Amino acid sequence: MTSYYVATFVADSLSLGSHWIYNQSKIARAFPDGIKELTAPLSNFHQGKSAGDGTHYGDQMAWLQQHLEEHKQYDHEAWKATWLKRAGTYAGYKDAATNETMASQAETPSNSNDLGGASRIAPLFDLGADLEETVTNAKAQTQLTHGDVNVIESAEFFTRAVYAIKAGASFVDAFQIAAETGSYSSLNPLAHLQVAREADPNDHLAVAAAMGLTCHFPEAFPLTLYYAIHHGASYAECISQNSLAGGDNSARAMILAFLFVARGESTDLAAIDELAQNLKPVSDTPAPIEPIALTPGSHKVDIEGPNGTLAGVIEIPEGEIQICAIFAHCFTCGKDFLPEKKITQALAKNGIATLRVDFSGLGKSGGKFEDSSFLTNVDDIYAAAHWLETNLQAPKLLVGHSLGGAAVLAASGNIASVQAVSTIGAPADPAHILHMLEEKLSEIEEEGIAVVKLAGRDFTIGRKFVDDVRSYDYIANLNSLPGHKLIMHSPSDDVVALKNAGEIYSALKHPKSFIALDGAAHLLTGEDDAKFAASMIAMWAGKFTK
Repeated sequence: MTSYYVATFVADSLSLGSHWIYNQSKIARAFPDGIKELTAPLSNFHQGKSAGDGTHYGDQMAWLQQHLEEHKQYDHEAWKATWLKRAGTYAGYKDAATNETMASQAETPSNSNDLGGASRIAPLFDLGADLEETVTNAKAQTQLTHGDVNVIESAEFFTRAVYAIKAGASFVDAFQIAAETGSYSSLNPLAHLQVAREADPNDHLAVAAAMGLTCHFPEAFPLTLYYAIHHGASYAECISQNSLAGGDNSARAMILAFLFVARGESTDLAAIDELAQNLKPVSDTPAPIEPIALTPGSHKVDIEGPNGTLAGVIEIPEGEIQICAIFAHCFTCGKDFLPEKKITQALAKNGIATLRVDFSGLGKSGGKFEDSSFLTNVDDIYAAAHWLETNLQAPKLLVGHSLGGAAVLAASGNIASVQAVSTIGAPADPAHILHMLEEKLSEIEEEGIAVVKLAGRDFTIGRKFVDDVRSYDYIANLNSLPGHKLIMHSPSDDVVALKNAGEIYSALKHPKSFIALDGAAHLLTGEDDAKFAASMIAMWAGKFTK
């Protein structure tokens, strides 16, 4: 019989290829026939992983499986000791929940509301214990690393759903039963169930983007219900469609998988067993990391990103590093554009170690500019964040200039460590940039490519760039953006009009601030404009990122 653990690890491994990719167009281009085979990751968050490996969620679930095989029962204190030992030597990606739990030696769970905390319970179902014992164990296992009540109660909800499905209930009926029979102090499953049931069954990608693709409970919980209810005809199709949606698809996929095993359809179990033959064993062997030089000043770095090697420079401050930041440059400018250098160096003088990179296809970074787009810029920001977290410390601040400002707004909600984001002269809609391409826009649309002269230089622009900025739902992203936001704009900006700052500010939720850069040109070419902007950002961010 197919085990819950195996089916769930297969689902996690199927998700690896597109995990933490928030660009659905990129996923569709990479997997035109769906995701039904185990593949290597497209993102750089899982460096060293290949087809048949799991994400960090799957790996931690494997630790639980191996622990239960040895002990034959779930004993929370024994499992806590095992988890701490395995986490201490783990070479894969360590999310905030893992790092915070390790820091307290599992005495207190993290505050993480990632649904991934409730996705690792599948091995408990293989023990064959009764419902209430399994509920107790599932909640305890989840609370080891995730202290958010909604996540802990999600573990109870899905456990009750599994047992209802085993008893013959459909997915939607099982969710109803789980909602009505559970004891929830915070979780409101009936409300989420209604949202999922009423969502459009015919356009799952649009539904997923609208609900939200992150791992955070308010987005991931109803979206998981949606895929089970509307796309639960078969394991293979459901996991494929969930993976094509992108974002934190692994957490959703793992939960979906144990629902399918509970249903026990022979075609589903056969598909799982076939894929399971290509899984790889989980290894905790640490990979050596070469530390970067921490001497004050500028240091060149190379960063492996999903679109090629990124050339970067990190500015290290004198004295203690207060926080780390990422700076995203303006359209076609590059990391060495003088105002961008001035801003990052000024931030370093205020104790903020700041990394800037050439986006893919620009400067000394790999890739072709015609293959780049607004969304590949966002991917590059994710890669920079991962590099900082691995080599120095996770970034708490993102700063972006012009189109780079739109990119940091798009990226910030999906980088768990980020507490603050600031823009300088950013367009409200990335599609604003298309006015610079007006003379060649029809040629790009008809021929797929055109050479455009921008700021006196020739750039080859592809249709991908046009499609990605047009399809990006910037208002939906701004409406849901967490953390502190600072919008900076010059009233005399003649490239991106001041009204853009007003549109961004209006769409954002508090806490948010605005600073007018009086007299500054769009590119901050005035002698003191860049330094002034940097000093304002440093003082603002210093209030809540320590």
